Amino acid sequence: ASLISFNRIGFNPYLRYEIFPEKVLTIRIHEPEFGAQDFFSSLPEGLFPNLEGIKVKGKLAFHLDFEYAFLRPDSIVFSSALTSKGFGIERFGKTAFGYINEPFLYTAYEKGEPVRQFMVGPENPDFRTIDRIPQYLKNAIMTSEDGSFYFHNGFIPDAIRASIITNIKEKRFARGGSTISMQLVKNVFLTRNKNITRKVEEMLITWLIESQRLVSKDRMFEVYLNIIETGPMVYGVNEAARFYFKKDVSKLTLAESIYIA
Repeated sequence: ASLISFNRIGFNPYLRYEIFPEKVLTIRIHEPEFGAQDFFSSLPEGLFPNLEGIKVKGKLAFHLDFEYAFLRPDSIVFSSALTSKGFGIERFGKTAFGYINEPFLYTAYEKGEPVRQFMVGPENPDFRTIDRIPQYLKNAIMTSEDGSFYFHNGFIPDAIRASIITNIKEKRFARGGSTISMQLVKNVFLTRNKNITRKVEEMLITWLIESQRLVSKDRMFEVYLNIIETGPMVYGVNEAARFYFKKDVSKLTLAESIYIA
């Protein structure tokens, strides 16, 4: 019977905390249908700047199942999904996320501060289209970061579950569950400041880009390969090839590709 509401959205969570015979926390949220515009209009002002002013249509549904036995972290249950019906973007807010389909100016951040800017496009001599990057390197990076990049919708629940387990065991943020899609969103649209609202915004933008196909997988991977930090003030795989091996990225060997990955 509990109701949690914020602005135009309300939901009924199931929360249970057991202490005997062992400590177990259970959280379940199952909201089969709610207005998509009501949800985006309810986001607290100032905390999700890229989404402010967005106009959408259709319905959303959300489910979350989480169970954590404190003495058995490996048994954690985690399942979550945001789905839609008749959903569409009628007008972007502050940020039109498809702008990365064209050449754009990228700003690299460190500890929340901008440290460098460069164009992601042909006018940058270090920019490489995806077909000019060796398959060795692309496969090595996907193997290291996100092996199912071309097949998922932006999220891998099993990877998130594994990161939760690791972080609980280590008692620190030791492992992330981010896909390449999420890393791209974090680097292009957000600063590096770690907080819960930034993480939620990252997930919402990723969901919008993937579910609405605002950017193709090839273009997402191409941008990622050209902006990813690969060393001290070194960004993109071509800069990495010159920094480590003094050659163009197209000349990398298998071993060198694995090293960079």
